[in-house]
Amino acid sequence: MAPASFFGKMLEASSLDDVRQNLGDTLVGERLAATAQLKLTDKAARQAYRAVMEEIRSVSPSPDVADLVLWREELRSLKNHVKRKHLQIEASAVPSRYGEEAWERLWAGLETELPAVFAAVVGRTQALLGLGSREPGFFDAAFDSASLWALCDAARRTGSELAAEYHRRFDAVKGVELLWRARALGLGKDVQDVLFDGRQYEELFAALRQSDLREWPAAVASALSGLDVNSLAPSSGAEPVRAFVRAADAWLMDFARQARLVAFGPERVFGCLVGLDAEAHNVAIVVAGRAQGISPDRLRGHLRACYV
Repeated sequence: MAPASFFGKMLEASSLDDVRQNLGDTLVGERLAATAQLKLTDKAARQAYRAVMEEIRSVSPSPDVADLVLWREELRSLKNHVKRKHLQIEASAVPSRYGEEAWERLWAGLETELPAVFAAVVGRTQALLGLGSREPGFFDAAFDSASLWALCDAARRTGSELAAEYHRRFDAVKGVELLWRARALGLGKDVQDVLFDGRQYEELFAALRQSDLREWPAAVASALSGLDVNSLAPSSGAEPVRAFVRAADAWLMDFARQARLVAFGPERVFGCLVGLDAEAHNVAIVVAGRAQGISPDRLRGHLRACYV
């Protein structure tokens, strides 16, 4: 996998041709070669990495921990399907190994052969939607909250302590991010209540529920040891949220790197997939951003922490 310096070099490349050439040094360089000769896109980059990750899963003795990472994109596909087909909300179609027909049967309560995690997400989402709120963002909040809860439950059932703890931490930081955005946007109590539902760090979220946004950095620092909150200025607007996302991403990757210390077992597979997922994001950001003429400084702020 590529280190952070590799993406710095790609950002500073003098031309798009140099970006294309540098792609040859990545894990998916050959897969992207044909596409790169025509037009670099974030979709092509993500699909190439997805294919590599699926191959790793197919030969892994621990496919269940690989699924924990791969399911994130599947859940996005399911979420967008429901928004388009049932809520008349504009949302892009996200490629899925299961397909739109499977999502439709699942949402309708019909029998499917899908992994149990998807039925758990749908069941919990539909229960939350039964509360009857029509506030904008309520469906997103319900689905995201249910997804975080279901992934934590699935991670525990793999028997991998590292994967379970990673997802417990993932639940915490994504929960804080979603709630922070809801507060910053002025979304109402109904939306915030469903985001509080099922969170793993109960004491942290109880404190956040009762606190002003200006008090959140201190509460997060107290509950999530090692997460750098120095950049989280006690101000309004979107910048503190973006700063939190960057700090949380680095904190999670620091924990995921512990998988490299395990000689054998599912942890190494899990860590590898977490790293590839981050690398897929970074390659997509760089190649698509440079192709569209976005400045390196702006792109740099959207890169994720690297596994190596």
